[in-house]
Amino acid sequence: MSTREENLKKINDQLEQLSDEELDNVTGGTIRQTADDSKFLYKYGLMGTWYSTLSAAFDWTKCSIKVDNGWARAGITCVTKPHQDNQYFLNGKEITYGQAVAHVQKNFKPVNNI
Repeated sequence: MSTREENLKKINDQLEQLSDEELDNVTGGTIRQTADDSKFLYKYGLMGTWYSTLSAAFDWTKCSIKVDNGWARAGITCVTKPHQDNQYFLNGKEITYGQAVAHVQKNFKPVNNI
Protein backbone atom coordinates (compact mmCIF):
# COMPACT_ATOMS: atom_id res chain seq x y z
CA MET A 1 0.00 0.00 0.00
CA SER A 2 1.32 3.42 -0.94
CA THR A 3 1.87 6.15 1.61
CA ARG A 4 0.29 9.55 1.22
CA GLU A 5 3.67 11.04 0.32
CA GLU A 6 4.23 8.42 -2.38
CA ASN A 7 0.79 9.10 -3.84
CA LEU A 8 1.37 12.85 -3.81
CA LYS A 9 4.73 12.41 -5.56
CA LYS A 10 3.01 10.37 -8.29
CA ILE A 11 0.36 13.08 -8.69
CA ASN A 12 2.98 15.83 -8.84
CA ASP A 13 5.05 13.86 -11.37
CA GLN A 14 1.97 13.44 -13.56
CA LEU A 15 1.03 17.11 -13.25
CA GLU A 16 4.50 18.20 -14.37
CA GLN A 17 4.00 16.28 -17.62
CA LEU A 18 0.75 18.08 -18.52
CA SER A 19 0.35 21.05 -20.82
CA ASP A 20 -1.24 24.24 -19.44
CA GLU A 21 -4.51 23.34 -21.15
CA GLU A 22 -4.51 19.84 -19.67
CA LEU A 23 -3.58 21.25 -16.26
CA ASP A 24 -6.58 23.60 -16.38
CA ASN A 25 -8.81 20.55 -16.73
CA VAL A 26 -7.17 18.81 -13.78
CA THR A 27 -7.40 21.82 -11.51
CA GLY A 28 -10.92 22.78 -12.49
CA GLY A 29 -12.54 20.99 -9.58
CA THR A 30 -11.36 20.30 -6.11
CA ILE A 31 -7.83 21.63 -6.24
CA ARG A 32 -9.38 24.91 -7.35
CA GLN A 33 -11.90 24.62 -4.51
CA THR A 34 -9.07 24.31 -1.99
CA ALA A 35 -7.20 27.25 -3.55
CA ASP A 36 -10.38 29.33 -3.33
CA ASP A 37 -10.79 28.27 0.29
CA SER A 38 -7.26 29.52 0.98
CA LYS A 39 -8.12 32.96 -0.45
CA PHE A 40 -11.32 33.13 1.58
CA LEU A 41 -9.57 32.08 4.79
CA TYR A 42 -6.71 34.53 4.17
CA LYS A 43 -9.24 37.35 3.73
CA TYR A 44 -10.61 36.59 7.20
CA GLY A 45 -7.18 36.25 8.82
CA LEU A 46 -7.48 32.50 9.32
CA MET A 47 -4.46 31.78 7.10
CA GLY A 48 -1.22 33.70 6.75
CA THR A 49 -1.07 33.24 2.97
CA TRP A 50 -3.21 32.08 0.07
CA TYR A 51 -2.62 29.78 -2.89
CA SER A 52 -3.37 30.07 -6.59
CA THR A 53 -4.85 27.00 -8.25
CA LEU A 54 -1.53 26.24 -9.89
CA SER A 55 0.49 26.52 -6.68
CA ALA A 56 -2.08 24.37 -4.86
CA ALA A 57 -1.75 21.71 -7.55
CA PHE A 58 2.03 21.62 -7.36
CA ASP A 59 2.24 21.87 -3.57
CA TRP A 60 -0.89 19.98 -2.56
CA THR A 61 0.43 18.65 0.75
CA LYS A 62 1.41 22.04 2.14
CA CYS A 63 -1.67 23.80 0.78
CA SER A 64 -4.21 21.22 1.96
CA ILE A 65 -2.76 21.11 5.48
CA LYS A 66 -2.79 24.91 5.76
CA VAL A 67 -6.37 25.12 4.47
CA ASP A 68 -7.52 22.42 6.90
CA ASN A 69 -5.79 24.33 9.73
CA GLY A 70 -7.36 27.62 8.61
CA TRP A 71 -10.84 26.16 8.75
CA ALA A 72 -10.00 24.64 12.16
CA ARG A 73 -9.22 28.13 13.48
CA ALA A 74 -12.84 28.97 12.64
CA GLY A 75 -14.11 25.86 14.46
CA ILE A 76 -14.76 23.93 11.26
CA THR A 77 -13.22 20.60 10.34
CA CYS A 78 -12.40 20.51 6.65
CA VAL A 79 -11.33 17.44 4.75
CA THR A 80 -9.56 18.71 1.62
CA LYS A 81 -9.48 16.28 -1.28
CA PRO A 82 -7.58 16.74 -4.55
CA HIS A 83 -10.06 14.74 -6.66
CA GLN A 84 -13.37 15.08 -4.82
CA ASP A 85 -15.33 17.90 -3.23
CA ASN A 86 -14.01 19.07 0.11
CA GLN A 87 -16.09 18.17 3.15
CA TYR A 88 -16.91 20.55 6.01
CA PHE A 89 -18.03 19.70 9.54
CA LEU A 90 -19.21 21.88 12.41
CA ASN A 91 -19.65 20.31 15.84
CA GLY A 92 -19.31 16.86 14.28
CA LYS A 93 -22.13 17.43 11.75
CA GLU A 94 -21.43 17.68 8.02
CA ILE A 95 -22.35 21.09 6.60
CA THR A 96 -22.31 22.60 3.13
CA TYR A 97 -19.64 24.92 1.84
CA GLY A 98 -22.16 27.76 2.01
CA GLN A 99 -22.83 27.04 5.67
CA ALA A 100 -19.09 26.97 6.38
CA VAL A 101 -18.66 30.34 4.67
CA ALA A 102 -21.63 31.80 6.53
CA HIS A 103 -20.16 30.62 9.85
CA VAL A 104 -16.88 32.40 9.15
CA GLN A 105 -18.61 35.58 7.93
CA LYS A 106 -20.79 35.64 11.06
CA ASN A 107 -17.91 35.11 13.50
CA PHE A 108 -14.94 36.85 11.87
CA LYS A 109 -14.26 40.16 10.19
CA PRO A 110 -12.28 40.51 6.96
CA VAL A 111 -8.75 41.67 7.71
CA ASN A 112 -6.85 41.15 4.44
CA ASN A 113 -7.41 42.12 0.83
CA ILE A 114 -6.63 39.83 -2.07
